[in-house]
Amino acid sequence: MNIEKFIEIFSGLNIAHGKFIPEDKNDAGKLQGKNQIIREPDGLPKKLWEDHLNGVTSLGIIPIDENNKCRWGCIDIDKYNGFNHLQLIKKIRKHGLPLIVFRSKSGGAHVFMFFTVPVKASLVQSRLKDFAAFLGCAGSEIFPKQVKLLLDKGQTGNYLNLPYFSGDKSERYALDDDGNPCTLEKFYAMHQLYAQNNADIEFIKLEDFFEEGPPCLNTLKLNGVPEGGRNETITNVAVYYKKCGKKEFLQELLKIDEDMCDPPMGEKEVRIIYDSVTDKDYDYGCSKEPLASNCNRKQCGKRKFGKRMTGLDVSPTGLEMYGSEPPLWFLSLDGISKPLELETEDLQKQDKFQKRCMEVVNIMPPLMKAPDWQQLINSKMAKALLIQVSNDGSVSGQFLAHLQEFCTDRAQARNKEDILLRKPWTESNMEEVKGKMVDVRRTFFRLKDLHAYLLRQKFTHYTNTGQIIVEIRKLDGLHKFIKLKGQGVNVWGIPAFNPIDSEHAIQEQDEIPF
Repeated sequence: MNIEKFIEIFSGLNIAHGKFIPEDKNDAGKLQGKNQIIREPDGLPKKLWEDHLNGVTSLGIIPIDENNKCRWGCIDIDKYNGFNHLQLIKKIRKHGLPLIVFRSKSGGAHVFMFFTVPVKASLVQSRLKDFAAFLGCAGSEIFPKQVKLLLDKGQTGNYLNLPYFSGDKSERYALDDDGNPCTLEKFYAMHQLYAQNNADIEFIKLEDFFEEGPPCLNTLKLNGVPEGGRNETITNVAVYYKKCGKKEFLQELLKIDEDMCDPPMGEKEVRIIYDSVTDKDYDYGCSKEPLASNCNRKQCGKRKFGKRMTGLDVSPTGLEMYGSEPPLWFLSLDGISKPLELETEDLQKQDKFQKRCMEVVNIMPPLMKAPDWQQLINSKMAKALLIQVSNDGSVSGQFLAHLQEFCTDRAQARNKEDILLRKPWTESNMEEVKGKMVDVRRTFFRLKDLHAYLLRQKFTHYTNTGQIIVEIRKLDGLHKFIKLKGQGVNVWGIPAFNPIDSEHAIQEQDEIPF
């Protein structure tokens, strides 16, 4: 058993991993349980991988690494009882897609795309969304769920339970082109065959049967209409023709019925649909099957006769709960690189979420109906990850993280006078330490500027500047009264954070007892 090869193929974030605590199966046959993130500051021990392959403890890996890149991505198809893996494999191979299908632990399918080198997470996620829509499984979970991690704030990303738990005895295995289980060695051979060196190649080249129309109709035209989907498909084709400005399109609709439906509906039923659509003002039935499973929402919104995005334009994809006191939530949004940092009230009250979106990502999503919002958030909370709390999870730790950002992430002052522009200024001075003079770098700022920054970041635990001063003094902060442009200014100075590794900069200066 080549464990090094397994680690190389499924490598991801190296400072944390996921653990699934199983409970019971739901009515759909999916195994239920709790998801927890466990931090490994010194990197993932090899024993975790060994225990996984030996069937001791299952290992969950976060695909996006510290550099926001991936060696793999996955479509998690949320269908379990009686899922036809072979049918999916045949569709993948028919169209030459570089994907490998695995049986998931609940009997569903994990469809992986592998890379020989790390690839930007945003490209991997985008490519897999296109594949999911083309394969008729749009709406499935896509890993990576995040395209950018805020590691300095405790975010780690969502994990996926790896295949081959218990090695070749596993029930989570890759499937060959005939739908047969693969040993690890056979999987390694498939990986060598299908792994890509980038995510730029366009594998899906759909003919535009419905010019500037919804991509789902083109996909259905190519792959065929599934059983039970004829009426809805023909109805939406009729809606497309009407949106194009056609006045008479019965003959075109009858031709589409012959080409796309097996067996065809026939003239009588098609005419009923035609009369209904021409008589009333219909829109696309995007939430209905088979359109929903073949929906490429982002591409559709760009097309002249497509469906403009409605509802929540920034759809949540993943939710993480950082177990600090009080809790901090990281919500990843579809199409938005930076995750939202939210307090519990921001999730509970939709207007506060809307305001937070405006502040952080410059988008004002329309408000949903209250029951729809509650259902959406409940569905995300049911799968939310609990991130282990470190010492930095305390209020004091959160303050330090914000102070670090204030001093290093903002536009830096070019000179000391820029402090008046609310910018922190870092300089070196000789200071006496243990009886000798030492060159010490300090960052200076006005207390009111730091306080305003904390409020903008929604850090409201310290209600007055006195509490902030207490924390600054813990860091050996110094108070000074200086003159800037002819006016007296009160400033505070703290040992400067290292801009390269600012998270540990103050700790590294502990040997200097200011």
